[in-house]
Amino acid sequence: MNQKRIFCIILLFIIASLDLSMVHSIQSSRGRFREKSQLGKEAESFEILRAFMLPQEAYEEITSRKKQTEAEKQESLLAYLFCQSIDQDDLKQWCGREQEAEPHRYAQYMEIVEKLLADAVYFPVPEAINDDGAVVSYENSWQSERTYGGVRGHEGCDLMAGIQQRGYYPIISTSDGVVEKIGWLPKGGYRIGIRSPNGVYYYYAHLAEYEEGITEGTEVTAGQLLGYMGDTGYSEVEGTTGNFPVHLHFGIYLDYENGDEISYNPYYLLKILEQNKLRYIFKHK
Repeated sequence: MNQKRIFCIILLFIIASLDLSMVHSIQSSRGRFREKSQLGKEAESFEILRAFMLPQEAYEEITSRKKQTEAEKQESLLAYLFCQSIDQDDLKQWCGREQEAEPHRYAQYMEIVEKLLADAVYFPVPEAINDDGAVVSYENSWQSERTYGGVRGHEGCDLMAGIQQRGYYPIISTSDGVVEKIGWLPKGGYRIGIRSPNGVYYYYAHLAEYEEGITEGTEVTAGQLLGYMGDTGYSEVEGTTGNFPVHLHFGIYLDYENGDEISYNPYYLLKILEQNKLRYIFKHK
C-alpha cells in the first residue's frame, strides 16, 4: 500500500470518527472545504492529534505504553506535537510545566490544535500539469539549527524545488485571510504574512517576486496566487539572491495570551494538505 493511499485512508478515518468535532462542508464554487471545530470528548481530541500525522514509530511508541492511562497517552501525543520528542524526560518536563498551570490548560492547547487545522485548505505549492520534474520535497526540519543572524531554531518547514529556477514555482495562499506583512526581511527575503480568520499567521518566505496587486491589507482567498518561489534573503541588502537553493520557507504562528507570537511545526499540516493540491501550468520566465 503506497504512502498516498495510507494518508487518504487515515484522513477518511479521521473524518468519519470525529463526528461534530471536525465537520467538513464542500464549497463547490472554489473546490475548498472549511472545518468547523469545537472542543469535545477526550476521544475526539485524540483523533484530532492523529490528524497531524505523527510519525508511525512515535504513534506506536506512545500508544503501546501499558502503564499509561488513555488520558496520559493523549497528553504524551500532545506533548510530541509541541516538543517534538517521545523521550520520557522531555515529555515529563513538558507535561509538568503545563500541568502547573490551571486545569483548563489542556483544553486551551486542544483549542490551539483546532485553530491550526481550521483554516488550512491548500498545499502552498501547486502541482505542475505540464512538468513532471517540477516537484517539491520537504522533511521535518522544524527547530533544526540555523546560523544566519545568530544561532537559532528553524521556525518552519522548507519545501525544496526539484527545478532550481527562481520565479518558476507559483506559491498560493493556504487559507483565506488578510495580508498582514509584506516586503523584505534579512532572514526571510521577500516574504508574505497572512492572518487567517481563526488567527493563524501563515508565513511564506524567500519569494522571487509577488503577484501583482498583493499588498498589505489585501484580502485573499484560499488558493489565490501570492507570488513565486525564489532564493531571496540572508542579507541586509534587499533583492539579494543565491545564498541557498530555491525553496519556500513555510511557517505557522499564533499569538499567545500575553501577546507573544509562537511558532508551531507545520510539517504534519503539510502532510495533510498534500492531499489537496491545486494544479497549475508552470511557465518558465
